Amino acid sequence: MIAKNSNIARFNQIWLQFSHPVKDFIKKQTHDSDISDDLLQEVFIKIHQNLHLLREEEKIAGWVFQIARNTVLNYFRSQKKALENEEKLLNGNENSESFKENHLNELVEIWLTEFKKELDPKYQEALQLVDIEGITQTELANRLGISISGAKSRVQRGREQLKQKLIDCCPVKTDLYGNIIEIRSKNGECIC
Repeated sequence: MIAKNSNIARFNQIWLQFSHPVKDFIKKQTHDSDISDDLLQEVFIKIHQNLHLLREEEKIAGWVFQIARNTVLNYFRSQKKALENEEKLLNGNENSESFKENHLNELVEIWLTEFKKELDPKYQEALQLVDIEGITQTELANRLGISISGAKSRVQRGREQLKQKLIDCCPVKTDLYGNIIEIRSKNGECIC
């Protein structure tokens, strides 16, 4: 209970210190107050969910703004995808190969998120911080108090285990650019 209360107090302190600067940062990027409010909420949900991963208090500003940057980037990526898909539908290309590839990539991304939950927590944490939140492997090493080669190894092993889980469940065929072009389910109990 004490740890929970200290996390709440810690989160409240982060909110008081960073909510206005983060909102200003987001608004400069989006030029829209409503979207800024939505993204600010999303940023602080991520902060709340990942607060236990913060190891070095002196790097909190960088950590908070990295989450904000990634959230804004994800927003613009999703807007771009939505516009591209809408354009394809309007042009009657809903059955086009690229539309199918985008759909398959998104589907596999959902599966990978589920597979990641099955990994050892140290690999989950490494992949979350590096691949999702976008910190460097050097920053990962500093945050976790391990060597840089240890951090790189942790990320690489996590990625390999994730890849193996996907291959064991549903082998995928990719094009030269890594886009999924075919999925074959081979395990009836698998999420795919």
